Amino acid sequence: MNIFKALICLDYYNLRIQNRAREAGSGSVHRIGIAWICNILTIGGGYFIYFKLHNQPDVVYDTLYKLHYYELAGRVIMMVLLTIIYLIAFTIYGDKATIQSTLKTYIGLPSDRQERIAKNASRYFTISLILFLAVASTLVYLFKIQPTVV
Repeated sequence: MNIFKALICLDYYNLRIQNRAREAGSGSVHRIGIAWICNILTIGGGYFIYFKLHNQPDVVYDTLYKLHYYELAGRVIMMVLLTIIYLIAFTIYGDKATIQSTLKTYIGLPSDRQERIAKNASRYFTISLILFLAVASTLVYLFKIQPTVV
């Protein structure tokens, strides 16, 4: 079972603890989409941090200037790309048959293995979010917008 299917199992595991197991479904696919988006934005932020820390800020500033120059188009493209990533997660893992087969396999496992799968999925999701927040805060620190004096 891969880590993304484990996120589906994590949703079921948490809802089962709350006696709401019948509600398990697409909520877990939202987690997959969010994790993918955080991972991609973390990699992109790492690109900027790498060039800033290796004394090549001109590459970063050129990229940021181009994004600022095409600000509206850049925002639209970013939103479209992130939406596509999110929809890919739904296409791969969001259909009812995939969720049911994953949960059927998960329920057939021993309880200690179920708990270990849920903990690994929770760890992956949490680390994805923490890394994204760390990279985003590092970017904000490195590229503090300085007020211009006219």
